Amino acid sequence: MAAVFGIVLLLVLTSRNWLAAQWNMDYRVVLVGNTVLFIATAFSFYLYSKSLRNNNVQVFLRMMYSSLLVKMVLCLAAVLIYLFVSRDVNKAGIIASLALYVVYTYIEVKVLMRLSKNSPKNG
Repeated sequence: MAAVFGIVLLLVLTSRNWLAAQWNMDYRVVLVGNTVLFIATAFSFYLYSKSLRNNNVQVFLRMMYSSLLVKMVLCLAAVLIYLFVSRDVNKAGIIASLALYVVYTYIEVKVLMRLSKNSPKNG
């Protein structure tokens, strides 16, 4: 996930003029979205991986739902703060952040599936 964060950061910083000209995208929205998603996904991943190590079913379910809820609330809060603070909303930046959400979630699920297969409970 850190590699995706770094790659997106470098791509956005190096192509910010092209993003503005071609897609009418504010690079700052994408950078903040990338940072919020990275932090939310890292915390969510921590809770998911912690739940994989627990044998108690109730704790497992609580951690799974908590991680999902935390990630969604952080992302929703970031979008709402942006909508209230910004006078003109950059829709292209929000859509790019949504695409990044899908990428981060895919990577998170892929890694967690590998971890669950290698878990002592399943193996």
